[in-house]
Amino acid sequence: MILRKLPQLIFSVLCVSGVVLGEERLGLLGIGDGTLTNRSSSIPYGPSNSQTNLNGGFILLGSLRVQENLFVFYEGRVNHSEGLSGSLPRLQKTQTNSVVQGYLRYSPGLAWDLNVQIGKFGTPFGHFLTRNYSNENPLIGFPLIYTHRTPISAKGIPRNPAELLSYRGRGQSNGSYLWGNGNAWLPLTNFSYPTGIMAFGNPGKLDYRVALVNSSLANPINLGTPGQRAQWVAAAGLTCLPGLHIGTSYAEGPYLAASVSRWLPPATSINDFRQRALGFDLEYAIDHLEVYGELLFNNFAVPYVPQRLGATGYFLELKQTWTPRLFSAVRWNQIYFDRFRSGFTDGSHPRFDYNVNSLEVGLGFRFTEKLLAKFSYQYHRTLDEMEPREDTFGAQLVYTFDVRNLLRIR
Repeated sequence: MILRKLPQLIFSVLCVSGVVLGEERLGLLGIGDGTLTNRSSSIPYGPSNSQTNLNGGFILLGSLRVQENLFVFYEGRVNHSEGLSGSLPRLQKTQTNSVVQGYLRYSPGLAWDLNVQIGKFGTPFGHFLTRNYSNENPLIGFPLIYTHRTPISAKGIPRNPAELLSYRGRGQSNGSYLWGNGNAWLPLTNFSYPTGIMAFGNPGKLDYRVALVNSSLANPINLGTPGQRAQWVAAAGLTCLPGLHIGTSYAEGPYLAASVSRWLPPATSINDFRQRALGFDLEYAIDHLEVYGELLFNNFAVPYVPQRLGATGYFLELKQTWTPRLFSAVRWNQIYFDRFRSGFTDGSHPRFDYNVNSLEVGLGFRFTEKLLAKFSYQYHRTLDEMEPREDTFGAQLVYTFDVRNLLRIR
């Protein structure tokens, strides 16, 4: 499946690049991976379920130096999932995203190390998006703040707080609110690649990023899709000491899809219901130890819910390189959700979603500079009365190569 999509991705990057130039002006990097996972879930005094999946993916990254200060960048992806056991009907899905990123970058050589890029690019919020690739991510899983699905939907509206409450923990299920036409349950922040324009630079110890984009962190929308709304994302960082970098990010904007407009309260619009996110991030490297962390304060204004619904999430990740071939890593995640302040008729003040946490530990071994194997175990806990448990064992093989050698481009 993935190999059949490879020519399509290569054709896309060559179209974006326009022409193939020599003298190292063109860069083409391929990242292929295969992942075998076994996930078991259970609740106390209840049956357990086990599911085994085989996932494959390919990423094509391209860069072209058109002129000394003008560059074109591209990213395309193909992913395929096979359910080997435990899924009915059997999981079999191929997803192609020919243009995950495609943008033009210009470096005019002005003060503050100013660079400008326009097109479709990764959000400047936080830092994990820059290393979510399988050859950069030391573990197989991803942080909860990027993956955990809340009961807040982009394509559905709860009639009242009680209906929203009934969807706690449902995540990616097939259910949806009575008012709506889909179940696009939102994470706190997504793997967001909006379309827009960004100015950024790194003058000395300071770095900054300011972008005007077409969609929110939680619900990124492709260009041409109804529901786009212009919104700002800003980030800045400081390298305090050698190896230590701290940063902060802020984003605010509408997140609802255009399809829910007819169900909104009278005299309101999509623009009245916004996501706000404030983030802090940390990177620290000393000898062979690398430390990464992100802290996120996030809230949503939801129709027919009298208060903004907030959540606080974070992850802390450590990677220790023992030898040039062997490394280990661990990532701890937690998300805390706000309670309803006004309460319900029974006097309770429940959280609008269950608190969650997870821990992932893993090992990585490099057979060669291009071939990497990773093994990990992850436990996921939802902190409600029944305490559902999920345990996942995974093995992943990653191969990184220069596509120019495959195409014999010089």
